[in-house]
Amino acid sequence: MDFSGTIVNGLLTIVGYVVIFLGVYKVFQIATDIREIKDLIASRSRIPSAAAAPFSSVGAPALTPEITKELIAEDSAAAYAEHLLRAVNAESQRPEGAPHEVR
Repeated sequence: MDFSGTIVNGLLTIVGYVVIFLGVYKVFQIATDIREIKDLIASRSRIPSAAAAPFSSVGAPALTPEITKELIAEDSAAAYAEHLLRAVNAESQRPEGAPHEVR
């Protein structure tokens, strides 16, 4: 009986260490991703572009089929992602009672 308790205790300790290690690893992975995103945003903001023009938070345009086709025609996934992020950000900053357009 004492021997099986020691084995179970050892296995639980190992599992605990593995969970802690994976948690720390995931935190470092997230930190690296955030650092890369910040670097991309910083480098992107240094390059003036019509696609990178800021939108007003009040009347930000939605992703219409024309804009989507235009962005896809440019073959620029970064421009499409940036435009989508800006549209979502503008939508999230909209006051709660304000009307919104449904397409």
